[in-house]
Amino acid sequence: MSGFDFPARARAPRQPSARFGPVVRELRESRGWSQEHLAGQASLNRSYMGEIERSAVMPSLATAEKLAHAFDVALSELISRCESAST
Repeated sequence: MSGFDFPARARAPRQPSARFGPVVRELRESRGWSQEHLAGQASLNRSYMGEIERSAVMPSLATAEKLAHAFDVALSELISRCESAST
């Protein structure tokens, strides 16, 4: 024991980029779609969709646009959902 009391480290707020995958999953599930269906709508590979939803990969802006188009929302709305979900 060193005699010093260190304050518990506060957990950093999640960045919007870290929320992208969960937001995609929430939107997909709210529509009752499978990953395969969304992948088809967005012209993406189904296994890549799983990686996006698990936040194992960070999609490019072009891929984010494809997903927004598949959901029939503006890209800015998709990103906004990530920002509001991070608070």
